[in-house]
Parts: sequence; C-alpha cells; structure tokens
Amino acid sequence: MDTHSAVELLAKPINHFGARFMLDPITFSRSAELGLPASLASYVHGRLGVMGDIDVETAIDNMFFFDKNLVAATWNEPSDLSKTQAGVAYTSICAERGRLYLEGFKDAERLAELLERVADTADDDKAALFAGWRDASRPDDGPGRAYLLLAVVRELRGCHHMSVCRAADSDPLAMVLAQGGEGTARLHGYQNLDHEPASVDQLSSIEAATHAADAKNYSCLSDSERSELVTLVQNAVTHAANQ
Repeated sequence: MDTHSAVELLAKPINHFGARFMLDPITFSRSAELGLPASLASYVHGRLGVMGDIDVETAIDNMFFFDKNLVAATWNEPSDLSKTQAGVAYTSICAERGRLYLEGFKDAERLAELLERVADTADDDKAALFAGWRDASRPDDGPGRAYLLLAVVRELRGCHHMSVCRAADSDPLAMVLAQGGEGTARLHGYQNLDHEPASVDQLSSIEAATHAADAKNYSCLSDSERSELVTLVQNAVTHAANQ
C-alpha cells in the first residue's frame, strides 16, 4: 500500500479514536484529581501543556479551530499545576484510558511499534504541538503505549491540517461549520454563527493537501507495513468499541 492510500484509510479512524479519551467523562474527573482545573480548561491546559509554559498567543495559534476568546480565557484560568505539569498529567491520562480501551488487544505491541516509527521519524517543523506529544513519556505496556502513540500521530496530522488551512487563508469558523455544523462550532466556543461554511470545493482542496503532507510521514514504512498498520488501526478501533 502506498503512502497516500494509507493516510486516506487512516485519517478518520485515527482522528476519531485518538480523540476518544479527550471526550471521556473519566478524563475530566481524573484531570481534576490530578490538579487540573475542573472545567474545559483541563482539556486546553492538558493538550497544549506538552509544549511547556507557552504564552497565550501560542496557545491560540495551536488551537486554530477554536474561538480565540475561549482559548485565551481557558489558558489563563488558574490551576494547581503549571502548564508543563498539566501536559504530563494529561498524557498520562491518555495512556490510562487507552490501556482500558485496548485491554486484551493482542496486537497492541505491534501497533505501538509501527506508530512509534512514524512518530519518531516525522518532521516536526511547524508542528510544535505534535513534537510536544511525541516527546511525552511513553508507558512500557503495549495498550497504553499504542493508544498514546495514536494520539501523537493524530496531533501530527492535525498540525499539517492547521498549516494547510493557514496557507490557503481558510477561515477557521467556516471550516468548523462545514465539517461539524453549528453544534460543533458552539463546542469550540463560537457565539456568532451567522457565518457561511466553507464550500465543498474548499474542503476537498484542504483535505487533499493535508493528505499529501501527512503521507510523507508514512514513507518510513514499507508497503506491507503500511497495509499492516491500516489493518491494526481498524482492528483496534473495533476492539475498543466492544470494550
């Protein structure tokens, strides 16, 4: 399987499954237990904290599809943890939740091995959020390690997607409305939704450019390894859905 075919098959399952822990109610309760704010700020501090104690402008820049005022308000929300500590706590929760999602998945070690090669050979230029997740401490067990690495490569593609959108001068709210509708836009903090969504042609162009950028990350694998990775990710998603 070539790189382009691989990313076309991997994009959706990795995006959805890699984000599962972020929406998991247990993640919010564990975040509060570990000292993060008992609010949406736990997600913002945790997800971006892997980049260290960055300023609010950098936080906004790395949450391109969220309302700027929401990002600023949550980033500045008080916490018992520094932003760096929040990133450490959040990635540990990611591994914890993944350990349960993939409990009993017999190919977890192999999935982790292939994802690790993708993550560790990828170019992190203009991908600081990905680099922070890549450099997070990785657990020794297969399920926890595999799931954390799914989240890592999800952030890798996400960074490419943000770069492509900026290069195309795409409006973030227009993209959110086109891809997720008004409900998603509200979750992303937008108040005024009197806005035209991105066109089908714009979405197709952005997606194609993102695929092209992401495909380079999988050149470290052979054709057969890319096919294997696609199968493993699909099987992992099915396994987790039945847990």
